[in-house]
Parts: sequence; structure tokens; C-alpha cells
Amino acid sequence: MADVKDILGVPRAPAGGEERKPEQKAKPERMKRPEGMSREAFALLGGSNPVIPSHLLDGLKKKDKLAKPKPSTKGTVIYRLKPFNNQARDDNLQLTHWVKGYKDANGRIRDAQEGDYPFAKYNKKVVLFRYDGEEWLNVISKDNQLASMGWTKEETDYLLDMLEQFDLRFVVVADRYNFSGGPPRTLEDLKDRYYSIARKLLVAREGTDATVLNNPLLRNPYNAQHERTRRQALRTLMTRSNDTEAAENEVGNTGI
Repeated sequence: MADVKDILGVPRAPAGGEERKPEQKAKPERMKRPEGMSREAFALLGGSNPVIPSHLLDGLKKKDKLAKPKPSTKGTVIYRLKPFNNQARDDNLQLTHWVKGYKDANGRIRDAQEGDYPFAKYNKKVVLFRYDGEEWLNVISKDNQLASMGWTKEETDYLLDMLEQFDLRFVVVADRYNFSGGPPRTLEDLKDRYYSIARKLLVAREGTDATVLNNPLLRNPYNAQHERTRRQALRTLMTRSNDTEAAENEVGNTGI
């Protein structure tokens, strides 16, 4: 019988017929809810004992929780509706917006942002090459290549005005280009005229080609004829029919 108890793990009865009292297991120590932690958040721990950093416990103390923020030395924050002018505009348009400020103990109000309108610095302008009267007479009108394009000074001024208005967006300018009494101009014609004038002015103002040799206008000059050929090839590719595309694929597969 004793062997069966040993196999089953049942303790043997003590000698003399006295029964042993069952040993009481030590109760696990329950984790105390930290101060400042809500009961619901503490219940989410599920009986586990996570390691809480000491700086977290310090932040949960009541004295830190109830501490009042230090008063600002700048004063009380207020907001005022004030008019402003945008320096990036040239039409003197005046609008209003809410401005943050500080009011000190003496009642004086000081704006948090002083000076010009802060968003005016994002008004970036493109670099546009324009000529004056002397440069037109000595540089533009005397150049045989520019003279052969068939552009007058009035039409060239009209082109430069539109490019300045639309920030060198040639596609937009070509869509709106309508010079009274002038011939129809394509997108390549507008680009070729402007970049040809820009190269001549750049070299004339610097003196020699060597000083501006690395400029993109001279290093990668605009080729109007190449651009026309490229656009025509793209137009032909995009307008082909399904039969033409199938025939070209068949010829390509036969060659392979």
C-alpha cells in the first residue's frame, strides 16, 4: 500500500497513527496599485507584475499631478483680429487674421510674430531673362539667327510678358498665346524664341562663353527640331489602331 501511495504521490501517514495536517501554501503577494493610476488601468494588468520605471512612478505622484504650471514671463496669451498686408502682392490688398500676442501686467500688448507677413517668403519668382532697349539694338536685332526667326520686338515683348505672368509655364502660355496680327506659334516656337534670347543675353552680360559654359542654357541648349520630331513620333505612337499594333507585334515575334 505504501508503494502505491509513493507512485501516486500521496504522503504517507506518520507513525503512531497521527494524521498530518495539510501544509498551507503561501499566498502570492499582491501588487499594490501605484498612486495616481486609475483603477481601470490597473485592472488591465491582469495580475501581472510589470516593471514600472522609477521616473514613471515619480510622474504619478499626487504632488506632481496637482502642481500648477509656472506663469509665463511673456505675459498672458491673447489673440487679436488685425489687418495685414502681404509683401508678396503688389495690389495693396489688405486682409485680416487672428494674431497671437502677450499681455503683460501693465496692460501692454506685444505680438508674438513681429515684422513682415511670415508667408511672404514662400512667394518665389522664376528667373526670367529680359532685355532693355540697348540690348535689343546691340544684341538681339543684330544677331542673324534671331533675326531669321521672324519675330518683331512687339511680339517678343508680348511673349516675355506672358512668360512672366505664368512663371515660364510654356504649355499654359501656348494655350493662351494670341498676338494680334502675328502668325500662329507652336509650343516649340515659343520655347525656341525665349531660350535663344536667354542664351544671347547671358553671354553678352558675362562677356565670354567660357564664364557661363557650365550654365544649363549653354550646356544643354534647346533643340526645337528635335523636340518637334519627338512629339510627332509620340503622336504617331499614341494614335495607331489596334490592327496596326497587332501587325507590329506579329512582325516582332516573327523576327524572334
